[in-house]
Amino acid sequence: MRVRWRAGLLACLMAGVLGVAAPSQAGAVSAAVTDQRALVQEALDAMVAAGAPGVLARVDDPHGHWIATSGVADLRTGEAVPRNARFRVASLTKSVIATIVLQLAEEDRLSLDRPVGAWLPGIVAGADRITVRQLLNHTSGLADYVAHPEFKDAMVYGGRTYRPEQLIGYAEELGPVSEPGQRFAYSNAGYIVLGLLVERVTGDRLETEMSRRVLRPAGMSHSYLPLTEPAIRGPHATGYYLPAGVDPGAPGALRPITELNPSFAWAAYGLVSDARDINRFYHALFGGQLVGEGSLRQMREGVGTPQAPVFPYYGLGLEAAGLTCGVTWGGTGSIPGYQTMAFADRSGTRRMTLSMNVQRRDPAVAPLLMAGVDALNRYFCGTSYSVPR
Repeated sequence: MRVRWRAGLLACLMAGVLGVAAPSQAGAVSAAVTDQRALVQEALDAMVAAGAPGVLARVDDPHGHWIATSGVADLRTGEAVPRNARFRVASLTKSVIATIVLQLAEEDRLSLDRPVGAWLPGIVAGADRITVRQLLNHTSGLADYVAHPEFKDAMVYGGRTYRPEQLIGYAEELGPVSEPGQRFAYSNAGYIVLGLLVERVTGDRLETEMSRRVLRPAGMSHSYLPLTEPAIRGPHATGYYLPAGVDPGAPGALRPITELNPSFAWAAYGLVSDARDINRFYHALFGGQLVGEGSLRQMREGVGTPQAPVFPYYGLGLEAAGLTCGVTWGGTGSIPGYQTMAFADRSGTRRMTLSMNVQRRDPAVAPLLMAGVDALNRYFCGTSYSVPR
């Protein structure tokens, strides 16, 4: 994405490319970054005011990196949000899974436009008609198993162990939402099927392939895919959750839910990471280190989503954010305890990851998420977000 810079700042950046910037030029860059951080900090404070106990933002770009936080890591102790906090990145996991699938396509070990039943016969009804590409871009017609009554209360299902086949079964009990290829309908079940596809094609466990193909090459040393392990390794904020039917204004309405059995998420939204590693992932992906140019172009071929104009497209495991200065690509995620937004410019040169230590599903989530979009817009565009007319 091309970002509109002030002429003076552009001159400073060019000086940095051609040689060592003069002291006055370096000072101008430093002042611009300081102004940018102040703009973002205002948005983070607004996120806390909108209902997040705490929030963390990390930026990585040619100037280096910086971290900003607001609120607290724990409502009981008032502890500050760790600057290197790990968290459940939720559906950003899908970007990693899609990357692995595209790698396997590049190796001619699978084809995006063949039915998934060619490798996993009978895995779902219609497996002979649902293509791998349709699973990747949520046009398979599979229901989202999270809508099943089994997953009404995270305080309950977060204590159970699920097999991938069980999760797919819950989606099938809901019935298809459309014929394959007919329309976009977000489905975590599709990515559970893709996780099984990776294991079938490679003959190895998903977490092993994830580490070998993505985490290690991208330098994501703080990331891992837990299976049933309830705790988050390393520094982290307490995750909070608003149970269904609880008055959000009541004292203690937000319940701590940091530890849970993540088997319900697996390939769809189970990854644990931190902001540094997520920024490293999109830098490696968009920089051509993980898949080729043709694959990356396909990953960005978006289908329309119901969340336009803020998130107007969903590609193959990638989500577009329509900011006031153009489109960035990355992902959003929500899981009991945490919500995440992470986006980068087209080349992966400028990246920003936001993590909130709460999942809300009440009306208060709308201003919270819009404050997060505002933080992204302030970094990438240098101005507050306004919905395009």
